[in-house]
Amino acid sequence: MPRCYARLANMAARAVNRHYNAAMRATGLPITQIALLAAIRADRWSSLTALADDLVLERTTLLRNLALLERDGFIAPEPADGGHGKRYRLTGRGMDGLAAALPHWRRAQDAITQALGAERAGDIGRALTTLRRAATVLADAAEPAAPHAGPPTREPLP
Repeated sequence: MPRCYARLANMAARAVNRHYNAAMRATGLPITQIALLAAIRADRWSSLTALADDLVLERTTLLRNLALLERDGFIAPEPADGGHGKRYRLTGRGMDGLAAALPHWRRAQDAITQALGAERAGDIGRALTTLRRAATVLADAAEPAAPHAGPPTREPLP
């Protein structure tokens, strides 16, 4: 299966995550949790399901990482609009942790860009976004519709 997109994407993701996690080691946080802190800080999600969808994480993976971040004092729960669902906000420790992580993230990002070359890095970023969108659309189409499901929340292909 040399051209299996799942295999190639997983191999690339593991290698890239290993690179970023090595850069983040000094912060004590893996890149997945730093990305989650950044998403919580951006506050562009309406529910935990929407946050999981946005980060393309299984809901159980999201909940496990949220629990770890809450346990370690990086995030705190807050009431959701209308009292339904759960939301989080960064604590002072979370803001400090994210701020401390950004220079490490920037160095990891710059190293990848330099290794690939700026033009190729941009091309790969766009190709990965297209691959993610296509796979999401196909996965959504293959899943049986949930009862009382609303319209799809995923973005369309370009």
